[in-house]
Amino acid sequence: MKNNACFASSSPRFNFYGNDFGWGRPMAVRSGPANKADGKITLFAGVEEGSVDVEACFLPETLQGMGNDTEFMQFVS
Repeated sequence: MKNNACFASSSPRFNFYGNDFGWGRPMAVRSGPANKADGKITLFAGVEEGSVDVEACFLPETLQGMGNDTEFMQFVS
């Protein structure tokens, strides 16, 4: 992947929070260790109607670079 790329993935067809395998409904959803890459963002339908859960994967040096970027921090703060 290019060093300046970001991509997102998810499946709107799977009801993540609607499953109960005998332990109760899920408290959180994570995608697991497969297909992790610097800059990957996975979006899931949230537990509450209309909400969204976000899982973001960044290398430590990427996070540090984001934190040191004044323009980015002004936008997200």
